[in-house]
Amino acid sequence: MIEVCEAKWASADATEQPQARRLFHGRGHSYPGYEHVVVNEFPPYLQISLYAQTEPYAIEQLVDGLLAARPQIEGIVLQHRDGRRTAARIVHGDVPEEHVVYEDGCGYFIAPQKNQNIGLFMDMAHVRRALVPRFAGARVLNLFAYTCAFSVAAIEAGAELVVNNDMSGNALKIGERNHALNGHDQRRVRMLPHNLFKSWWKIRQLGPFDLVIIDPPTNQRGSFNAEKSYGQILKRVPEFTAPQGRVIACLNSPFLGPDFLTQLMARWCPACEFVQRLPQHPDFPDQFPERALKVLEFVYRG
Repeated sequence: MIEVCEAKWASADATEQPQARRLFHGRGHSYPGYEHVVVNEFPPYLQISLYAQTEPYAIEQLVDGLLAARPQIEGIVLQHRDGRRTAARIVHGDVPEEHVVYEDGCGYFIAPQKNQNIGLFMDMAHVRRALVPRFAGARVLNLFAYTCAFSVAAIEAGAELVVNNDMSGNALKIGERNHALNGHDQRRVRMLPHNLFKSWWKIRQLGPFDLVIIDPPTNQRGSFNAEKSYGQILKRVPEFTAPQGRVIACLNSPFLGPDFLTQLMARWCPACEFVQRLPQHPDFPDQFPERALKVLEFVYRG
């Protein structure tokens, strides 16, 4: 495991701005015996997440190995993940409650000690990068926007307008701070802190959109369940999507394969034609692609 981290450190371009990245992804079952271990780098800090009970001596060996390979690390936070419960503690140096990390030149606020979702989904970095040509000059709808990473990338790439919708007003406030951090003109950004299923008229008013990003939680208690709710979004796509507009439909469920999305789209929005499934981020290798993150691109032929 340490060898994987060392190889990534060795291959980094010293002239580049330090990037937030996943150093080690055991959850993809590509490294037998380490399926429960994840290591994220938020320079100059590390975050270790453990998804199973781990003996103290094994944790100590892991921390010592990482420090030996990268002595300039200033702090390490250890997360124990148990379903929706997360407990975190600092095991080396100091780690701030809030920190700025970078991805492709854009800055984002994260909370490395708090929550399961620290403020930036790094497994979507390559998707944001791939969409840069489509962002330029586009009107973008970002559903389930969270802290607006797609919005930041879109405005940075020259989008005309980005509309962000999320039920969490607090998450969208962090999104506003992310835009301010990057010096963006926030007149080109709209924040809608509403229940999407009660706000379609607001979405329609601000459309049509050239690019629609749908990145919901798989199952968020009381608000969204992919199997029950995803189709209710897809059937609305013609109401707010420009002809020949692109729809990026995402799903991060190990129990629902890519056919789930293509079949839903065929049923609820047959005017959308499947284009491609985007590849996995190379930092997130997975032995079971059907269980991994699904990011599918469609074109609306309306």
